[in-house]
Amino acid sequence: MKVIVNVPLHVTSIWLPRYTNDPMTTGSLGAGIVIRPGLVMTIEGGEGTMGLRHIDEVLRRYNVNAVVKYETQAPLGFGYGMSAALTLGTALGVAALLRKPLLEAAQVAHEVEVNLGTGLGDVIAEFYGGGIEIRVKPGAPGVGVIDKIPYPNNLVILTHEFTREDTNVMLLRLRDKLEVLGKEFMGEIMREPTYENFVRLSMEFSRRIGFLTRDIEDNVRPCIKYLDGYYVKKGVLVLITHRDKADEASQCLSERGIHVRRFKPSDAGAWVRITH
Repeated sequence: MKVIVNVPLHVTSIWLPRYTNDPMTTGSLGAGIVIRPGLVMTIEGGEGTMGLRHIDEVLRRYNVNAVVKYETQAPLGFGYGMSAALTLGTALGVAALLRKPLLEAAQVAHEVEVNLGTGLGDVIAEFYGGGIEIRVKPGAPGVGVIDKIPYPNNLVILTHEFTREDTNVMLLRLRDKLEVLGKEFMGEIMREPTYENFVRLSMEFSRRIGFLTRDIEDNVRPCIKYLDGYYVKKGVLVLITHRDKADEASQCLSERGIHVRRFKPSDAGAWVRITH
């Protein structure tokens, strides 16, 4: 038996870490975009190791051997929520092989991410989907709560990677700043949870947190007529446009050395299929 798992990616734009003494209630408040194409994994019984600590830790938690393979167009370590997708995909696939509950598997994935210091809110966003999401209660799937922001039809998300940074290093570096700005911006997005406000606040948050620099903005500004807005999460630039403007936006950005990947918002979360 082989299990195929499809997991969307998640690029948060606003976030406020919330730590407790329990990984299930540790997480983040905030907002972001769930995007596809994401990660496609195949999991089947057998001897195999990926050498990736997230995958190996899930296999250890379930005390199972499995062959895990995956395909994705986005790199690890830039801000796409890739470590969460790998962890969640493995947990869901193994749970399906073992006929275990998928919600429980998603909770295992969240706990692994928290314990390894590589994510706080990506697992719940990728598990449930929702397009543009707001995390209104921190924690694992089944504990935390996600709401959704309606967004325009035919939205296209363009991305460009600048630099890689480990999440645990970034969270430590920005801890005090995130506490202040996270509270401020979370309050604003909750007061007016609209698409327009999401775009505006995402841009401003990434400016004030220090991700969206003047150099980046100077490079993007000539293409702004094709964009609704943009923001930076860790090492990935996210540009929000529409299908009828996406080609022109891509061309304009490419002329300035910003070569982009193309995604679309994903209302659907992770899904699992069994093949024989």
